Amino acid sequence: MANPANLTVNELSANAAVAQPAAQSIDTNGTLNCPVKSLTDRLMIELVNNDDAACTVTLKAGTGVQAHTARDLAVSIGVGAAKVIGPLESARFVKADGSIDVQFQAATGAPAMAVRVYRLPANI
Repeated sequence: MANPANLTVNELSANAAVAQPAAQSIDTNGTLNCPVKSLTDRLMIELVNNDDAACTVTLKAGTGVQAHTARDLAVSIGVGAAKVIGPLESARFVKADGSIDVQFQAATGAPAMAVRVYRLPANI
């Protein structure tokens, strides 16, 4: 299999219920782009490790002012564990094109991650 071309942002609506979106499967080490339109202050990334080895998920530093001092954010996710990352600082993670890069690296072999990216609604 292969990773998706990009991570998809699922927009949530205020005062509404939505069905849980299908998770995107990550089964190859590498970096994926997530087109966030520079809006990371309401972004949440849900990560579930379905592998038999830990996986490190790294949000790569962008091109903003804080990216030069704060650098990448690496999060280790243990076997069978789940974590949620976010909200995020745009100045630290957003690239010039308004997207972010998320890198996946299994401790051994290839990762087996399930990923969902959500954006919370504004003005609630």
